[in-house]
Amino acid sequence: MQSPKVSSIVNPMAKTVLISGGTSGLGKGMVLQLLKEGFGVSTFSKDGTKCQTLSAEFKEFEKNLLVSAGDVTKEEDNRRIVEATIQRFGRIDILINNAGYGYFPAADAVEQEKFEDMLRVNVVGMTILTKHVLPHMKKQKSGLIINISSISGKVGFGGSEFYNATKFGVMGYSDGLRLELEPFHIKVSTVCPGMVDTPFFTPEEIERRMKTRWNGKRPQMLDASDIVRAISFICNQSEHSNVQDILVMPF
Repeated sequence: MQSPKVSSIVNPMAKTVLISGGTSGLGKGMVLQLLKEGFGVSTFSKDGTKCQTLSAEFKEFEKNLLVSAGDVTKEEDNRRIVEATIQRFGRIDILINNAGYGYFPAADAVEQEKFEDMLRVNVVGMTILTKHVLPHMKKQKSGLIINISSISGKVGFGGSEFYNATKFGVMGYSDGLRLELEPFHIKVSTVCPGMVDTPFFTPEEIERRMKTRWNGKRPQMLDASDIVRAISFICNQSEHSNVQDILVMPF
């Protein structure tokens, strides 16, 4: 649900964060935490019902929250959401590329359409949203981009090779982007969680992993709040620090 256009800028002294996929799971936790910390937050997902639900649930923060319906794989949606964020808040200081999902077929059972859809969401959408944010950050001569990757962006796992391919892509893109944007005083961070206890992992996927990796035992998993705290730390880092990568694993 896209908020109506407004002519005045909300709280121009506060930093603004744009988060893709912020209506559920990790993204929703990030939205709430950063709103509590006083950030202006713009977020979106392609599920209009979830957008309406989030707006209603976080109504107490409505002055600092913009929720839009949009598909991260569609360039026009990304452009529109960036423009709406700039109009509402006046700037974008932080971009969190959070939207993503997992598809875990066997190598000889992969469906091309499903794999390509995951690539579009996990990798292509991230790059297109970043493309539309960067002119504003370059104009400001400052900014922070946080790309949510995974332990699967660092280590390959049998049965997860297609998801691995997307998250290794996130890491490679982020490494190159960091070097390209350094002259513009724009920082690039990656966050690589282990398994997090959110709806991202379906019961079927948990059962598959119990059978193939963990000898029938349910694995230890991170809580969403563990990753949200890491995101908060990066967003609140000092001007003279540069948090480039955080790996968070269950203990």
